Amino acid sequence: MKFFKRQKKDNIELDEVYKLLKGYYRCSYKEGYPFLFVSDDFLNTLHWTQKEIETKFDNKLVNMLHPEDRSRLEKDRDLLRNQYKVGTCQNVVFRLKGKDGYHWVSDCYLALKQDSTFFFQGNITDVTSFMLDKEKRAEERNQMLTALTMEYSTVIMGDLMENTMVVVKHDGHMYDHGGLDDFSSEDKMNYTRCLHDFYNRVLVKESCPDFLDILSPVPFMNALLKNETVELQYQIYPNSNGYESLYARAIRLYDEKHHFRFVMGFRPMDEVRKKENVLELQREIIEGISKDYFSVLLVELDQGQIYSYREAGSNGKRIADFCRSYHDRWTELLPAYAKDLVSDASRENFLEELSFEKLKSTNEDYSFTYEYMSDEGVLYYQARVSYVKKKDRTRAVVIGTRDIDDLIQKERLQKEQLRKAYIQAENASKAKTNFLNNMSHDIRTPMNVILGYNQLMKKQLTDPVLVDYQKKIEQSGNLLLSIINDVLNMARIESGKSVLVESSESIVDMVEEVSNVFGAMAKEKEIVFDTKMDIKHKQVLCDCTKVKEILVNLIGNAIKYTPNGGHVTVDIKEFECSKEGYGTYQIQIIDTGIGMSESFIPTLFDAFTREATSDIIGTGLGMPIVKKLVDMMGGTIDVESVLGKGSTFTITIDHKLGNEEKDKVKQEDLVVSKHSLEGKHVLLAEDNELNAEFAKIILEDCGLHVDLARDGFQCVSKVIQKPVGSYDFILMDIQMPNMNGYLATQKIRAIPEKNTIPIIAMSANAFDEDKKQALKAGMNGYISKPIDMDKLQSQIIEILKEKAGS
Repeated sequence: MKFFKRQKKDNIELDEVYKLLKGYYRCSYKEGYPFLFVSDDFLNTLHWTQKEIETKFDNKLVNMLHPEDRSRLEKDRDLLRNQYKVGTCQNVVFRLKGKDGYHWVSDCYLALKQDSTFFFQGNITDVTSFMLDKEKRAEERNQMLTALTMEYSTVIMGDLMENTMVVVKHDGHMYDHGGLDDFSSEDKMNYTRCLHDFYNRVLVKESCPDFLDILSPVPFMNALLKNETVELQYQIYPNSNGYESLYARAIRLYDEKHHFRFVMGFRPMDEVRKKENVLELQREIIEGISKDYFSVLLVELDQGQIYSYREAGSNGKRIADFCRSYHDRWTELLPAYAKDLVSDASRENFLEELSFEKLKSTNEDYSFTYEYMSDEGVLYYQARVSYVKKKDRTRAVVIGTRDIDDLIQKERLQKEQLRKAYIQAENASKAKTNFLNNMSHDIRTPMNVILGYNQLMKKQLTDPVLVDYQKKIEQSGNLLLSIINDVLNMARIESGKSVLVESSESIVDMVEEVSNVFGAMAKEKEIVFDTKMDIKHKQVLCDCTKVKEILVNLIGNAIKYTPNGGHVTVDIKEFECSKEGYGTYQIQIIDTGIGMSESFIPTLFDAFTREATSDIIGTGLGMPIVKKLVDMMGGTIDVESVLGKGSTFTITIDHKLGNEEKDKVKQEDLVVSKHSLEGKHVLLAEDNELNAEFAKIILEDCGLHVDLARDGFQCVSKVIQKPVGSYDFILMDIQMPNMNGYLATQKIRAIPEKNTIPIIAMSANAFDEDKKQALKAGMNGYISKPIDMDKLQSQIIEILKEKAGS
C-alpha cells in the first residue's frame, strides 16, 4: 500500500481533514497498526520524515510506541473495536518515539469501518512539557512525603473528596491518652469524625481557636489549592510529661475529579525549639570564637576553591582581596601571599604548613605562628587549621588567622623575667651550695679530730669498761656524723640532687650498730628494748648511711617518746620479692609510747611539724627526712598510732641481694692485702695541723712512710723535686691555702713520667658532686673526713691493684 493513498469518505478529501486537524494520522487494524496516512504536523511534532517512518518503524504505529504503553494501548483499542459502535471517540495519553527522544502526546482517536474493514484515526498534541512538569512535581511531592515521614513523629494521608484518612506513621509517644492511637488499627477512617474527636478530646482550644475552620474539608481544600501547604501550631492536653506543643504541616499531593489527596505531618514543638536553641547556641559560640580571628577561610580539598567567611578590619580585607586577586584558588594564592606578606624567616615553614598536599593528607587540627609583614612592621600571626565535613560528606578545611603579636610580646617579656629569675635562683643555689660546703667542712673538721683521736685512744686502752666506753663514743660519733651529713643534705634531697650510693652491707651489722647507740638510753629509762630478726640473706646492696639514719630517727623517737618501763621492739623480716635477685625487707619499730592523735598523723611527714600535746624537745625534721629517704629507695612507710597507747612504723623496701661468700672472701683478701701496704711511701697534703697529725699516726701504724705537705703548692713542688717512683700514692686534701687539691691534681697530671701517681681525695666535703668533681679533676678515688681507716685501706689497695694490673 502506498504511504499516501488518497481515500474518500462522504466525499470529504483527507487533505481537507488534515487542514482542519493538526497531527492527524490514520492506521489500519492489521497487526502493528500500519499507517494509512500521516500529516505533516504529525511528522514535524516527532521530527521524522515520511521515508524514515516507513523504513525505521516499518510504517507501523506500534513500533513507535514506548514499551510501557504498547500493551495498554492495544488493549484499549481492542475494547474500542469490540464493545463500542463505530465512530466512538477515546482520549488517551501515551509516548511516541521522536528523533530527539520520546514525546508525550495526547490523542483523541475513533474507530471506523469501511467495506467490513476496521481502521482508526486520530490527531496528536505534544504534551511533553506538561507531563515532565507533572513528573517533577510528583517527584518533589514524593521527596516531601519522605521528608515528612523522616522528620515528623506522626504522619497521616487523606482524601478530602472521599473524606477519609489513614495513619502512615505514629510513634505512640506524643501523648498517652486516646487520640490517633484509637484509630491506628483501622485501614481507613472518617476524616471529619477524627477531626472533631481530636478537637473535642485532645486539643487545647485556646491554643488554636480556628482549628476546625482551617482543617474542615472545604476550607482545607481551598487553602491547599491556593498555597500548596498549610501550617499551624497548637497544644494538646497534658499527659505525664505535661502540656505538649505541636507543629503540623499539610501538603497537597494531587487533585482529580473525584479525589483531593494530601499528606500531613505532626511533630512536638518542644523538641524543635530545643534543637533550634542548640543550633542558636552553636551559632553564637561559633560567632564568638570567630571574633578572635580577623580572617576565616574555607578551602575545599577536592578542587582547592576558597570561600571567605570573615574579613574583619584592614588585615582581614587584605587577605580576602588576595583571594579574589587569585581567583579564589588556594594553589595560586599561597605562594603569592607568602612572597608578599610573610617574612623571610617564616616563609619556608609557612609554605610547608599550608601546602595543599599537607592540607589534604592531614586529619588532625593544628596551628602555627608566622611573621606577617604589615605596613607598621613585622606582626606575629597565628593560623588555626580545622577540618570539617560538608553536607555532601566531602572534607574541607577552615583556616582562621588571628593577631597574637601582643601575646608574643608578653611571652617574651615573661621569658626574660623568667631568665632573670632563673639566674637569681642559680646564684642563690650556688651561694647555698657554698654555704653548705663550708658548713660541712667546718663541722666535719673537728669531728675528724674527735673520732681520729678516739681511734688512737682505742689502741692504748686495756680496761674492758674503758674499751666499751670508747666503742660507744666511736659509734655515737659516727652516727652523729651521719646525721650531720643528711641534715646538711636535706636541701639537696628536696631539689632532687641527692642520690643513693649503694654498697654491699650487712643488715644485721647496721641494726646492731644503731641499737647499741640507744641501748644505754633504754636501760636508763628501764625500757625493754628487743631486736628480732627473721632474715635469710644478711648482705644487701644499699646506701648504708641513709639506712642507718632512718633507723636512728625511728628508734630514737621510739625510746624518746616511750615512758619509763615501756617496751620498744625492732622487728626485721625478709619476704620473697617478685624481682629476681631481690629481697623484700620489712622493718617495724613498735613502741608503747605516748602515741599520736588521728588528726596529726596526716601531717607527720611535714617539715617542722610536731604534735602540740608533746612537751619533748625536737626540731620536727626527723620524720620528713625519713620519708624522703624511704621514697628515694623506692620503699613505703606506714604509720599506725593510738594516742596514749603507742605507735608502729612499718618500712618496706626491696633490696638487691649481695653475694655473702664473695663479701666474705673480699674481707679475707683485705686482711691479707693490708700487709702489702707496709713500706709504701705516701705524700700527705693536709693544711690542718691536728688532722695532719692524726692522719700521719694512723698511716704510719699501717707501716706506711709519710711525707707531709702543708698546701697544694708544696705538694706539687715535692712531686717535681723527688725522683720518679718516690711516692706510691698521694692523699690530697681539697680545701687548702695557696693552691687547692683540684688544681694541685691537675698540675701533677701535667708532669711527664709522674702523671700516673694514684691520687685519693681526702676532704670534709661529703656531697656527691664533690666526689664527681674530684674524679673529673683527675683523682683516682675519694674518701670523706673523718677518715675511716678500713675504708681508706680498702680504697688504697684497690687503686694500687688497678695500677699494677694496668
